Amino acid sequence: MRTAVPRELRSWGDEIAILLRRWWWAAALVVVVSWLPPVPAVQVAFNVGCLALVFMLGLWLTVTALRMPRRAEDKWRRDVSRNILANWPGVAMRVGLGVPGYGTRGMVVPAISAPVWEGWACAVAIALPQGLGREHLQAQADLLAQAFGARRATVHGEHIGAMVLRLEFVDALEFAFSLDLPVAWDGKTVPMGRDATGEPWSLRLGPHTLVAGASGSGKASLVWGLLLGLAEPIHSGLVEVWGIDRKGGMELALGRSLLTRFAADAERSVILLEAAVAAMQQRAKDLAGTTRQHVATLDSPTIVVLIDELAALTAYETDRDLLRRANSALATLASQGRAVGFIVFACLQDPRKETLPARGLFTQTVGLRLRDRMETAMVLGDGAVAAGARCHEISPTTPGVAYVLPEDGRPPERVRAGLITDDMIRDVASRYAAPRQVPVVIPEPPLPEERQPRARRTPRSPRRSSRKETAS
Repeated sequence: MRTAVPRELRSWGDEIAILLRRWWWAAALVVVVSWLPPVPAVQVAFNVGCLALVFMLGLWLTVTALRMPRRAEDKWRRDVSRNILANWPGVAMRVGLGVPGYGTRGMVVPAISAPVWEGWACAVAIALPQGLGREHLQAQADLLAQAFGARRATVHGEHIGAMVLRLEFVDALEFAFSLDLPVAWDGKTVPMGRDATGEPWSLRLGPHTLVAGASGSGKASLVWGLLLGLAEPIHSGLVEVWGIDRKGGMELALGRSLLTRFAADAERSVILLEAAVAAMQQRAKDLAGTTRQHVATLDSPTIVVLIDELAALTAYETDRDLLRRANSALATLASQGRAVGFIVFACLQDPRKETLPARGLFTQTVGLRLRDRMETAMVLGDGAVAAGARCHEISPTTPGVAYVLPEDGRPPERVRAGLITDDMIRDVASRYAAPRQVPVVIPEPPLPEERQPRARRTPRSPRRSSRKETAS
């Protein structure tokens, strides 16, 4: 039995075959009438019929020509779609996606719809038969990608009757690119790069965000993408960024003028975190009974606490008191800060729980290139790898490529952060400096006890003797 080709995927051969199958009787009628005697009435009817037939044929040719793809990439997409539809039953059977049919001797494979294209990726809707689940389709995603010549395949959806197989044939994130920053801020998101379809990708500002990636994976692109993307509200005073750079200031010092507060050593970093906690708690008291959600104003801006190399504060610090204070302040900020406009954006290389005890308080996570599958699961969750997040397979030649786990529970999204150059940082920092800069001051240590001024003693009044003492 021949499978019907969807109208939008037909070629000229398909259209002509359909025409011959459906309209053969018209040609036969013309031939028969042409052999009849030349009766005037019959001849007139024959001529009118021929004219109508020619008109309909011309209309069909015009409509079909307009529907046919003209560009080479459109023809390629049509051919790939036809190949998927034609070969799907055999491919599905060979990769183990067939189940015995109910009441029949044959095998049943998942049903699919015509592919829908987004750039160089297509989405194929799949309805799984009973006996197959989402995990079966996910387990065979790589084999399906190879069978159809795609670079990668991911599975979306939860219900077996409404799954989507996404096939990517060209990597839109293969080459580095730059963003035109800064841009007008919408108050909710920050433009950071592009997604797997080549469309703009923006990171939501609000959830506490954790960026994890090995050395050289592109964490700086996300740090500077955030700062340059917020340059306009920083300059206007709606947003303040308090920066901590445990690389000795090597990373953030280039854009120092964008930061309201800045710390590079351990002690000042802990003081900055504790100052953020104190300001957060004071704002919570001020907003209590008035609103449950902070709205940024010039008098009450959104505070972004930006931390580079977070593990230097939470795990590698040798001073136990500073280590304890840093973890306590970070946990308090991450658990209470969002509603009152205090947001933590932190980067680190080692995502283990021992390195960051408060890891579970970061609800928006970004996984750059990581060392193994276990680290990917630590950052993006247990089901992320099965859903297509392969942070451990990102090439070292593509810094900035990452998988983002949205806060709303959607599957991980493959993205790439834009390339940020030193010249871009200097230019934006010089034009969009923060309206105020508050230094982080280390309080004076208490004086030694022997050097502290002694309070003047008041002379003691003579003790009154008891009668017993007087008698003796």
